[in-house]
Amino acid sequence: MKALIAGCGYVGERLADLLHDAGHDVTGLTHSPESAARLAQVKPWRVLACDISNAESVNALEVECDVVVHCASSSRGGADMYRLVFEHGLTHLAHRFPTAKLVFTSSSSVYTQTDGSSVTEESATVPERETGKILRAAEDLVIAREGIVARLAGIYGPGRWHVLKNLLAGTANIEGNEGNGRALNQIHREDAARALMHLIERNDSGIFNVADDDKFTQRTCFEQLCPLFNAPLPPTAPPNPDRKRGWTHKFVSNAKLRATGWLPVFPSCLDAVAHDPMLVSSILDQVLAEHGTIPRSPNIIIIGLMGCGKSTVGRIVAGMTGFKFVDTDQLICDEAQTSIPRIFEREGEPGFRLRESAALRSLLGKRGHVIATGGGIITQPRNIPLLKQLGFIVWLDADVTTLVRRTASSNDRPLLRDEDPKAKLEGLLNVRKPLYKDLADLRIKTDDLTPQETSYGVAESARVWFTQKT
Repeated sequence: MKALIAGCGYVGERLADLLHDAGHDVTGLTHSPESAARLAQVKPWRVLACDISNAESVNALEVECDVVVHCASSSRGGADMYRLVFEHGLTHLAHRFPTAKLVFTSSSSVYTQTDGSSVTEESATVPERETGKILRAAEDLVIAREGIVARLAGIYGPGRWHVLKNLLAGTANIEGNEGNGRALNQIHREDAARALMHLIERNDSGIFNVADDDKFTQRTCFEQLCPLFNAPLPPTAPPNPDRKRGWTHKFVSNAKLRATGWLPVFPSCLDAVAHDPMLVSSILDQVLAEHGTIPRSPNIIIIGLMGCGKSTVGRIVAGMTGFKFVDTDQLICDEAQTSIPRIFEREGEPGFRLRESAALRSLLGKRGHVIATGGGIITQPRNIPLLKQLGFIVWLDADVTTLVRRTASSNDRPLLRDEDPKAKLEGLLNVRKPLYKDLADLRIKTDDLTPQETSYGVAESARVWFTQKT
C-alpha cells in the first residue's frame, strides 16, 4: 500500500513510522521545507514540503498513493486557519488524488453534549462554534468519498499531557459539574496512531471514535493522579467560557472501534503512567524547566556508585526513621524473577536500564520509604526527574580505593567483570560524578565514616529537609 500522510506532527509522524515498519510505502508531507528537511534526515520514509491549503502546491505533488491521511493541525489557529487547513486542505487533496482512500483525523469536540451522557458515532453533532462547524464540513467531504473519519479524543503522550502538567504546575482546576468537573476523554498518541493504521489496513469506511477506556471526570482523574505525585487536589472553578472548543461534558464511547478488533496499548492514562517509559519523565521535565520546581514525595533516595554503601546505609536509615526500605535492584530481580547478571546476559545493559526505569515508576505514590538505587540509574536522562519527584536525594560518595576494597568480594556486579576493576571504577566515577553532584540534595563522603555514622547524617538531614517542606 502507498500512503500519503499530510501532516507529520505529533500523531502523523508516529503513524508514518508504524506504516513504514509494517512494509507500506510512505510519503509524509510537512508545511515547511525546514521541517521536511529535518524529518528527512532521521526518517526512512520520504518527506516532502507542501502547503495543503494551497491548491497549486498540492497539484504539484508528484506522488502516487492508495490512501491519503489528513493529519495536519491548525497550529492553534482560529476559524480562518481551520477553514484553510481542514476544509480547503481536504478539498485540495481529494481533487489531486481522486481514487485514493481519504482518512481524516477529526476531533471528538464535534460532540457538544453537556449532560454527562455517553456519545457514540450516532450521537448528535451540532457544534455551535465556527471551528466545530468547519470540522463537520470536512468530515462530510470524507464520508461522501466513503473514507474514514477518526474522531480523536484529547491526545496525550510523551512531552504532551496538559492534565498532568497543569496538576504539577499548580494551575489545574476542576471545572463545573457540581465540583466534579467535565469528562476527560483522552487517547495516547501510540493508540491514536495504531487505531488509524488498523482502520486503514482494514479498508474501513465511516466514522470511528478514537478514545481510551477511561470514564474519568476531572475530579476522578485528579484523585488518581494526586497521590502518585504528592500533589494537592486542584480547586473547583466555574466552567471556562473561553475554552477554544467550548465546555462540554460527555463520555466518548470507543465500542465501535473496539468491535473491529482494535485494542489500546494504554486502556487508561494510569496504564501509561506505569508503562510508558517517557511519559511522566517528559512532563516532569517540562514543569521543572518552566516553573523550577515540582511536588516531591516524603521519601529518602540514596544514590552513588557501587560499593558506596547504599543498601547497608539504607537499611539502617529505615530503622532509624521507621521508614520502609526498598532496593531498586531487588525490585528488578523480583519482577524479572532472575538475577541482575542473568538480565545483563539476556537483555544487555539497555534491557536492564529499561527495567530500572520501570522500577522507579512503580515507586510513584510511595511515602515513607528509603530507596536505595543502582549506581547507574542516573545515566538515563528519563530517570532524573523521577528521582527528583520521589524525594530527598542523598549521594554517598567514596574514593575509588574505598570502592575497590568494598566490591572486591562481590560476584553480582556485571559492570565489574573486568580485568582491571579499579580502572573500570575510575572510569565510571569520572562519568557519573557530575551527574550525582547535580542531582543530590546532600552529599556525604563515606570513606572515613562507619555505616552508622553515615546513616545518622542521612536521617538527620532528611528530617530537617522534610520539616522545611511541610
